[in-house]
Amino acid sequence: MAYGMVVQLPVTGAVGTDEDFDLRTLLERELGTALARERAGECDRSETDSGRMSVYLTEVADPPLALRLVTGVLARLNVLHRATVVLETRCETDPDDTDRTILWPVHTAPARVA
Repeated sequence: MAYGMVVQLPVTGAVGTDEDFDLRTLLERELGTALARERAGECDRSETDSGRMSVYLTEVADPPLALRLVTGVLARLNVLHRATVVLETRCETDPDDTDRTILWPVHTAPARVA
């Protein structure tokens, strides 16, 4: 089963600055390269809206491996402390819906987002 992941970071204002856009572009490239190198998934697309950027990863077969790669890239770019990484899975009760679970930052209790 392939999963999805979303890497989110806050931006300045509603749509971000030029620096936020440059970071989003860099994240797309670096995450895509890291995932491709390990055959761990693909960087699909990204967007900035409502004060945060989101980079979408698809075809993630091994979420723990992908999370290690993602957090490694984020740490290298010195933005890990600002990031949220969300795992997307198909809802068991409604296949047209998606369940989302926060993988990073690590929580002591399970956390789910809608």
